[in-house]
Amino acid sequence: MKKNLLFLLMFVCSMSLFTSCNDDDDNNGEGPQLGRDIAGTYNGTLAMVASEAKTSRQQVFITQVGANEVSLDLKNISINIEGADAPIEIDAVQFPNVVVEGDNTLAELKESKATVQSTLGEIEVTAAGTVASQKLNLNFSVKVKVEGEGDKSIDVAFVGEKLSSEVDMKDYAQELAGWYARKELTVTGIDLEPKWPTDGIEVVYNKYDQISIKPFYITFPYSANDTRQIEIKSARLIKTATSVEIEDIHQALTDNRGDATLDLSGKFEDGVLTLNMTITNAENTAHYVFTADQKKTGAIIEKMTINSDVVTVQPEIGEVASNKANIVFYIKDGTSSDKLSLVPEFEISSGATLYYGDAAYVKGTAIDFSKEQTFKVTAESGKTTTTYTIKTAVLQTDFSFATNFDGEWEHKSYNDAGKILYDEPGAGWSTSNGGVAYIKGMDFILHCYSADKPNAVTISTDSKSGKAARLESLDTTGKWAFITSVPKVTSGSVFSGVFEVDPINTLKSTKFGYPCFKKPVAFKGSYKFTAGKTYYTCPDPSKAHIFEVDATKTDLPAMNAVLYEVDTYAFDILDGTNLLTSDKIVAIASVDGKEQAEYTDFSVDFKFKDGKNFDPAKKYKLAVVCSSSKDGDKFSGAPGSVLYVDDLEVTF
Repeated sequence: MKKNLLFLLMFVCSMSLFTSCNDDDDNNGEGPQLGRDIAGTYNGTLAMVASEAKTSRQQVFITQVGANEVSLDLKNISINIEGADAPIEIDAVQFPNVVVEGDNTLAELKESKATVQSTLGEIEVTAAGTVASQKLNLNFSVKVKVEGEGDKSIDVAFVGEKLSSEVDMKDYAQELAGWYARKELTVTGIDLEPKWPTDGIEVVYNKYDQISIKPFYITFPYSANDTRQIEIKSARLIKTATSVEIEDIHQALTDNRGDATLDLSGKFEDGVLTLNMTITNAENTAHYVFTADQKKTGAIIEKMTINSDVVTVQPEIGEVASNKANIVFYIKDGTSSDKLSLVPEFEISSGATLYYGDAAYVKGTAIDFSKEQTFKVTAESGKTTTTYTIKTAVLQTDFSFATNFDGEWEHKSYNDAGKILYDEPGAGWSTSNGGVAYIKGMDFILHCYSADKPNAVTISTDSKSGKAARLESLDTTGKWAFITSVPKVTSGSVFSGVFEVDPINTLKSTKFGYPCFKKPVAFKGSYKFTAGKTYYTCPDPSKAHIFEVDATKTDLPAMNAVLYEVDTYAFDILDGTNLLTSDKIVAIASVDGKEQAEYTDFSVDFKFKDGKNFDPAKKYKLAVVCSSSKDGDKFSGAPGSVLYVDDLEVTF
């Protein structure tokens, strides 16, 4: 019996020893994990070393990237410098691969460097530090260039404690921006009823974890109306264990009500904003506690869908301008009105209400889309309403991207008087004649280009076959006209797309391209070209009326076919400002044109941008554009340059 007990005791001891050894083996044989142990969010202060400059609250994020390697991130950094008029502001700095040495009692973050942009320009930051007992100490050396002094190093220290093992880099300023409806307002120190703000205040997003508070009035003794205006242009947010705090603010209030000071602190917790404010002037000191419930200010339709066989392209939503926007969805050609009673589904801003007519829209209600319909979205705050006009269209899927110009051209009149006439190829092809007509229409004031002068694009029997388009660069004088510029050089152009005069930015008048559903292979056609005698350069296209002669240049033609990707067929378009420069461009076929006395055939393959190809699942538009001056989109060229084009075609 004693022997059995001895064996049992030895067995238990051996198991205990085995278990103890297993516990001591870090992470089941994985070895030390200092990166994991110190990872998290740290709250603390940032201050210039050996200085009386004001400290600023700061968060540091440590993310494990290896067993003993971490990423160190700081965002929205403000370093107060002793004697400086303003702090150094840095949006973000990251030290991506910081080596960690030591053990769980003292982890050492080895020196790491980063180059970042700041309010002082590009600066170099060096960081090193330690973590012990959940406390983080970091030392930074910030190297800046000081005019007249060269490079200067500023030593900055961060001291903080671990808030959480979670790396919480969420931008709380975005989440907390909105309207805050007054819940309660108390005041002590003055004998007035706290009427203002009567309804609430608006918190606005500035940047990462930084907000502003729009101007509002608060009750304060004043002979006229007992109010004082407050505006917070910038306030930092700091995440704590239970709330998001507003960093303490002290600012002067100076207006016709006399000088005063404001001290403000606050927090956001469970959807409630609490502001503690003190206003002091020579006669009074008032202490306020303001609480308010968050009400969202978003008032947009984020997505609209319709489940129906007659819909060929789901609703596309345009940008909101002046609280208005358009929505277009495409339907099958020939769809009868009775089939356009459709049930839309909407996703709208959080907390907002969707209205159809005077009542909230009831989900599942059919709407008659045989005519334009209007919906409104009102924000939860009630402060913002966006009106949407929804209409249908038939998507053009059969545009050939080919023309020989032999068809009957369309006669156009610039105005009802019928004195300014021009022709357009039609069938989806447009010219710059609309712009020339606009200039002619201003001649009675500017005397720059009269109605009897030639148009930029005309029909010609001087062709490769049948008819051709004759494009000429015109001398339209160059004058400033109220809100727009009349350029010295107006080039002749023909293109697949639409011309709509934009007097503010004339280059936006050309809307290039139509939907394209197949991969383009080559751009073909015939041309001949003669350059004008004198080349004029416009140094700044935003001031098209300013020009200078450039005797070193000879004009050249432009003939391009451009494939570009769009998010929406209805609203995404390239124009004269970005046809050849937009990052939406997928492929270009560009003709290297030069002077040719006789018609010359061309065939140019499409060259796809690096990393881009044609994806049938995506949306594209294709534009064919020809111009009598290669730099006509910059209002530069030679008046008298003439380009003939014929038999234009894109092959697929």
